[in-house]
Amino acid sequence: MKAAIINDFTRGPEYGEFPDPPVNDGEVELHVLAAAVSQLARARANGTHYSATSTLPIVPGVDAVGETDDGEHFYFNSGNPVYGTFAEKAVVNRRALFPIDNAADPATVAATANPAMSSFMAIKERLGEDKVRGKRVLVLGATGASGQLAIPISIGFGASEVIGVGRNPEKLAKLSRFGASSTIKLTDNDDDLKANLEKIGDVDVVLDYLWGDVAATMIANMISQRKDPQHTLTWIQIGSMAGQSAPLKGSLFRSCLKSLK
Repeated sequence: MKAAIINDFTRGPEYGEFPDPPVNDGEVELHVLAAAVSQLARARANGTHYSATSTLPIVPGVDAVGETDDGEHFYFNSGNPVYGTFAEKAVVNRRALFPIDNAADPATVAATANPAMSSFMAIKERLGEDKVRGKRVLVLGATGASGQLAIPISIGFGASEVIGVGRNPEKLAKLSRFGASSTIKLTDNDDDLKANLEKIGDVDVVLDYLWGDVAATMIANMISQRKDPQHTLTWIQIGSMAGQSAPLKGSLFRSCLKSLK
């Protein structure tokens, strides 16, 4: 089959021939209609993600929309470390197939399913939807695909207000279409952030796609602005687009043990 092939993690994928994936009991072969180039797919393709395999060559790609021989369309995740979704064919366990309407655009489904799942699962499984219902939510990194989708998903879980924070001014201006009540632009000197600290100091939940220095600054400044020190701030760390580590002072946690979790 034709596929994008990773022969070396230091180079990009190469188009070429790759053996067809074997079909085992309980599995079904699909013709790939559209595959997502997500951050996870990129990280696995360059070997930097913790789940990336060390054995090469591989076909990259994590999730996709495919069609079975009888014409049904499904969204699926590929758990195979060698046979990813950037290929003509994929083999998936039948239990991992999610049926979709054949009228739905495969590219749209493939592009949005994984980004949407990040906030959906963070709220549904990690936080608990009761912790969002009627609460004020801040999305840190709201101009990325996952952050944008986190806004309507938070509203769908009952958030009373969602504030979007990000760097891209053009995308920030469009977040009201997703349901954001207000936005804050991140800048190198954080002027807009500082001017809005009073507004965001008492939010209930932060969905964080950035981490790094940005998150450290936000946590410290938000805690200092909270009117009620007993008011819990729930910080859900989802992504690390701004850095893998955040320089948080120990004194911050000692002073706000009841405020931050």
